[in-house]
Amino acid sequence: MKIHSVLSIAFAFALAAFAGCRPDLTGLEVVGVDELASWRTSRGDLTICDANNDDTRARFGVIPGALLLSSYRDYDAAAELPVDKERTLVFYCPSEMCGAAADAARKALAAGHRDVRVMSAGIAGWRDAGRPVDAHARPGGAS
Repeated sequence: MKIHSVLSIAFAFALAAFAGCRPDLTGLEVVGVDELASWRTSRGDLTICDANNDDTRARFGVIPGALLLSSYRDYDAAAELPVDKERTLVFYCPSEMCGAAADAARKALAAGHRDVRVMSAGIAGWRDAGRPVDAHARPGGAS
């Protein structure tokens, strides 16, 4: 096989992989960092849901007051989310390249929650905008 063909194939795979890194937000309401920051102080019906794992939380912190889900995919919506299905839920994950928040939001919608949104910028976008974060230690006290 010629080197040109090998490089073309490698480029095609890399391009496909990159394109697949963007989460599918189809059908989900998306909020920006500034909008969510404003809502934290102005809306009493808001629950911010962190869909990150403990390693990501320990590395980047969490939005103060966020509900920490046990898993973005396998969390128990009935046990972990607010009972009031009219509350506004905003999910976030590490960054705009991650789909965990979208997956967690869809699970909340499937459980009957009606006002479900995603902050697609994630904790990285939140921090980059200079918004506050709380430290989160890894389980077992290690940091």
